[in-house]
Amino acid sequence: MPRPLLITADDHLLDDVLRMAAAAGVELTHSRDAGCRTAWRDAPTVLVDEELVGELVAARLGRRPGVVVLARSAPTPATWSASVALGVDRVLEIGQGDVDIVAALADTVAGGPDDGRCIAVVGGCGGAGATVFALALAAAAVRDQPEVLLMDADPTGSGLDALVGIEDRPGVRWTDLTAPTGRLDAHTLLRAVPAASSGGGRIPVLAYPPGRVEPVDAAVAEVVLDGCRRAGVLTIVDLPRHPQPVTDRVLERADLTVLVVPADVRACLAARRLIPVLSESAGRCGVVVRGPSPGGLSAQEVADVLDLPLWARMRALPAVARDGERGIVPSGGPRDALGRAAGAVLDLLDPVAV
Repeated sequence: MPRPLLITADDHLLDDVLRMAAAAGVELTHSRDAGCRTAWRDAPTVLVDEELVGELVAARLGRRPGVVVLARSAPTPATWSASVALGVDRVLEIGQGDVDIVAALADTVAGGPDDGRCIAVVGGCGGAGATVFALALAAAAVRDQPEVLLMDADPTGSGLDALVGIEDRPGVRWTDLTAPTGRLDAHTLLRAVPAASSGGGRIPVLAYPPGRVEPVDAAVAEVVLDGCRRAGVLTIVDLPRHPQPVTDRVLERADLTVLVVPADVRACLAARRLIPVLSESAGRCGVVVRGPSPGGLSAQEVADVLDLPLWARMRALPAVARDGERGIVPSGGPRDALGRAAGAVLDLLDPVAV
């Protein structure tokens, strides 16, 4: 994979940027002048010393995205003029813009900006099966996409980690995270949290520590979600039914919001109370109906009552909870009824993610 390119003849600037590259976890290609046409074309990001912008314009390397000019002090009119001629994205001042420079470099090893996706899962009523379906989504997703994070944001539930029998494993939990001023390395997080194993692969789980039921810090959740999106990670979030600060942050970022509803009248009535919340914050929202129905209510009738598209049907699967106590995770495969329902929802995602 091509490296970010730094163009400077100043050794002090080179040292500064190498330090920032180390913080971002990337290696650079370095050129002292405009004789770098191939690297200019191929590099994911180009950092240019303000002293060499005019030389690059004269070399007619051609415009390209992802060019950042580095200034030693407040940019002068001459720097701005040359930067416009070169077609740069940004001009950043060394010292003042170091966080942004590190972030620009970090994006080059994070799958590119906005490559990841997010699915939020909400139960229409207590015991709807939303947590089980979130797990099924993760199990189905890892069969095709290695980078998946299963996120437990429901402090009132029994815990996603308990569902898959990893609640006692060491690893990072919500209470170990704080909202940084910079960016989160999602790949490091995926390795740090405890993980379950399914037939398709490894499922990292970000959950609460045992015995703690404090709501998730919304700012922390935002940093995690944004970091995972930049890193190309598919994040599946088990949300609480009752709105909390984290709910809006997740729904605003979710590509799909799944409302899981049992096929009975009382569940439909409870789920209808959530529709205003989902309509206000969520983007694309649909329903997964869990049968069987004690009164013969069809899945389509449930969807019609909620005025939401029917995305999938599933049936009650008590064996999932029993298997979880033994560390057995649903396969997520197409031969499994739960896997087929999860696959139907995953198929609705933009294909760049799954």
